[in-house]
Amino acid sequence: MRILGLDHVSVTTGDIARSLAFYRDLLGLSVRAVGELSGEEVERITGVPGARLLSADLDLGNGQVLELLEYVGAEEGAALPLERPGSGHIGLVVDDVDSVHRTLIDAGVTVRSSPVELSEPGDWNGVRCMTVLDPDGVAVELVERPHRREPAVGTAVGDRAS
Repeated sequence: MRILGLDHVSVTTGDIARSLAFYRDLLGLSVRAVGELSGEEVERITGVPGARLLSADLDLGNGQVLELLEYVGAEEGAALPLERPGSGHIGLVVDDVDSVHRTLIDAGVTVRSSPVELSEPGDWNGVRCMTVLDPDGVAVELVERPHRREPAVGTAVGDRAS
């Protein structure tokens, strides 16, 4: 198991339109994607039954993403620190999310979800992720991105080895 780096930083907002006006319009960050997330995968990753999220991914450069989330569909009373406006989570890239899951369970860490493979279109298709809480209650999303084949040595970019 290895941490490979920062995948994204996420901020939970009380109003996604207001946050987009700040980050996009005032600070000039480019929007990579805007959408709504819901369903079993979202409920499993967040650990919140009925979770429905409005989301926006903003480009921070160098492959880094600022993720804005507005929780709009959690059951009454189900809100945890992750869903409160002003809270956030850290997204870390890992090489083997199943191994990380086993290690954390064995260590008695608060695990909010088992690894979930996402089926949504776009950059997150095929990504496997899970959420845990650090000792202070900070949400940490562990993200395993699909392995991509690298060009063989001496192969021109665009020509992939089979």
